[in-house]
Formats: sequence, C-alpha cells, structure tokens
Amino acid sequence: MKFIAKTDIGKKRINNEDAYFTKVYNDNIALYIVADGLGGYESGEIASGLLIKAFSDYFQENIEKIDINTSDARIGNILSKALSCANEKIYQLEKTDAKYRGMGTTIVMVAKIYNKTFYMSVGDSRLYFIDENITKIKQITEDDTYVNELLRTNVISEDEVENHPQRHVLTKAVGIFSRVDTTVRKINIKSGYLLLCSDGLTNMVTDTEILNTFKKVKFEDLATKLIFKANFNGGNDNITVVIVKI
Repeated sequence: MKFIAKTDIGKKRINNEDAYFTKVYNDNIALYIVADGLGGYESGEIASGLLIKAFSDYFQENIEKIDINTSDARIGNILSKALSCANEKIYQLEKTDAKYRGMGTTIVMVAKIYNKTFYMSVGDSRLYFIDENITKIKQITEDDTYVNELLRTNVISEDEVENHPQRHVLTKAVGIFSRVDTTVRKINIKSGYLLLCSDGLTNMVTDTEILNTFKKVKFEDLATKLIFKANFNGGNDNITVVIVKI
C-alpha cells in the first residue's frame, strides 16, 4: 500500500499540535491516523501525540487477533476499543495539572485490513476519496461541529457555513469527556486515493483546488504541494496530510 505523509506548522502558529501515524504492518494490514490537538499552550500537541501512541499501541497488541476471516464487527470492536483507550488516557491526564485543562484532540483514522477499508472520525479532521481517474473528490466523514449541526437541522444554509462566526466550534473531541462515541464504518472502494487531513488544509484549500492538485502533481509530491497551497493561502493553522493510494 503506497502512501505519503507530511505535517507543517503553518504560518501563524508557534507550535505544531497536529500528529500523524502511518504503518503498514504486513501485506494485508495498515493503519493511518491524523490527529489535531486542542487546548492550552502545548497541551494540544500532547493530546494528539498521546492519541497516536495509545491508539496504535492498542491496535498493535491486538493485531494477531485479525485474519482474513475476522468479522467486520470484531474489527470494529478492536478499533473502537483503541479509541476508548486513547480517550481515557487523555481524559485522565487532563485532570492531573491545570496546564492540561481543556486538552483534547480530533481523530480521523483509516485501517486497511485485507480487502476492506475501515474508517472513523471525531471532530473536524477529514477523510476524502478521490477516484482513480481523478475526476471527482468526495468528503467521506462528517464534521463534528456546531455549524454542521445547524446545517443538518436546516437552521442555516450551506451558503452561511463558510463565514459563520462559530464554524470552528467542535461538538465532539477525544479526551474531553470520560467517554467518546463514534461509529467505525466501512467504505467500499477498489481503487483511487484516500486523503486524511487536519482542518489546517481544508480551511485554506478548497475541494476543487485539492482535486486540481491531484491532477497536476505526481503522487510523491502531493503532500508537499497541498501544504504549500495551504500556506500560500494564509497558513492559519497547522497542516497535516496523509494520502493513501488504493
């Protein structure tokens, strides 16, 4: 499974609170994660780093339980417990010191297991699918944001989303509460590209710009070029990009 990954501090932040994890365990199993930390100074990067470690450690410890005959439900259970483990560690650390108060993180995760692709998300880090011929881009995840909730309930229109003053307010994050709920889903794709990214990319670069970049740039340079575009357009946040070629 071919992939590229890169993170960048951006133009406005003094530290990088994003983190990512990429590992191909064998020919049949791979794990990809992007996390965007939140909280006070430095606590965001601690939260995202702790999520990456706790989630990947739990997955590694249970990988021997997965084979070609493992049910989707069993795989989903392992991934859900990995998230719960990470959530508990962040939540408990948040209670130990005032400097960690309000600490949390987003997550977007993809697990390639044999011929299946599983994903989950909490917060506003996103998963996109770009088809093999690079003719369309589709957002797979839904943002856990206050504005997206207003949109879903028809309180505001799509035209009002971009400039809404509370468009970055999250309704859910990992580590904020003692439990976090999300659904492990499966996406049925045979070929194409998966893009995992923090909102430092999507707040600065439109879906159309992302698709056009895929059309014009060779695979190994995509992450660098997307980050360059985000910084060129303002670089208001940390930017993390993981791209997996299916």
